[in-house]
Amino acid sequence: LYSVRSKVDLEQVAVHDWGDVDIVENLVETLDRVKSVCSELLDSKKIPIMAGGEHSVTKAAADALPDDTGLVSFDAHLDLRDEFLGEKLSHATFMRAFSKPELDFTRKSGVTMITPQDLREAGISKTAQRIRGFLSGFSQSYVTVDIDVLDPAFAPGVGNPEPDGLSTDELLTLIDASMEENIVGFDLVEVSPQLDSGQTAAVGVKVIFEAIAALSARSHKT
Repeated sequence: LYSVRSKVDLEQVAVHDWGDVDIVENLVETLDRVKSVCSELLDSKKIPIMAGGEHSVTKAAADALPDDTGLVSFDAHLDLRDEFLGEKLSHATFMRAFSKPELDFTRKSGVTMITPQDLREAGISKTAQRIRGFLSGFSQSYVTVDIDVLDPAFAPGVGNPEPDGLSTDELLTLIDASMEENIVGFDLVEVSPQLDSGQTAAVGVKVIFEAIAALSARSHKT
């Protein structure tokens, strides 16, 4: 369990499995349960790492955080719709594929958006620096990863695949840049087992593994 990227042996890192949050048919009640668990962990100065599940679980975590928390979301879609299939709360609305109303809302709201094209034009190093610069403006930060941000060649087992996405290496490099010392939570969502041969799940595990390793490396810097 050694991370070559972060040079960390995860056998030496204390990680506790809190178990599953019991879900019910009512989404609002389920998210309240997730929020309660996140609040308990945060109050105990622990860093919750969630594995979804669909992307609305991130809202529950965000609701447990102060309003001035910086949020980095890796996603093929903005998830900024006002409603989806008649529902105000879903994976497509928790942050409110690139539809024009969403883009307009993003610009007006001051959300910083980086597309795969932006990344490839600027380069991975400058993009990583840009993320670090953004997070430096907050006392604490939260990172959420929708696995569909990856190109389907790397993560086919998702509900809404989007070609021309990131490579696994690009995503892991940017996650490493996001794991600053002020991180207070992380999640990986939208792996769809019924659509997956096991490849996407393996990539998801790798993402969580490297996020923990990067966070551990930062926290032990002298």
